[in-house]
Amino acid sequence: WKKGKNVTVKTLKKKQKHKSKGTVRFVTKTVQKDSFFNFFSPPSEAAGEQLDEDTQALLAADFEIGHVLRERVVPRAVLYFTGEALQEDEYDEDEEDMDDEEDDDQNEFLDEDDENDPDYAPKSTKKGEPPAECKQQ
Repeated sequence: WKKGKNVTVKTLKKKQKHKSKGTVRFVTKTVQKDSFFNFFSPPSEAAGEQLDEDTQALLAADFEIGHVLRERVVPRAVLYFTGEALQEDEYDEDEEDMDDEEDDDQNEFLDEDDENDPDYAPKSTKKGEPPAECKQQ
């Protein structure tokens, strides 16, 4: 990083005044802040020291994220940039919807078999009234 351009650290400047002399000095302190780029510098493990459970879970999650980026995002980066990947994702959702509709159709066939069941009682309608019309028209 160039000096002053590191986005992973925050530079704090404090103004300190000496009690007896009254002189002023500035103290700069750098503090690590959350950033995507911290992904590339994981916490180091001291020799013979094991990481706690939270750090291990964080490293496992980071590994999964890195794997997804490498396997799915990077190879299709141009498609995401041009917007074609989003269209393909919508197509995939349509296929899932069609699968759900096929399942519904199979359930309808099961409902029709109920007519042969002796305990089947269809919904009663009043004689002389036309069937209710669809309200979505």
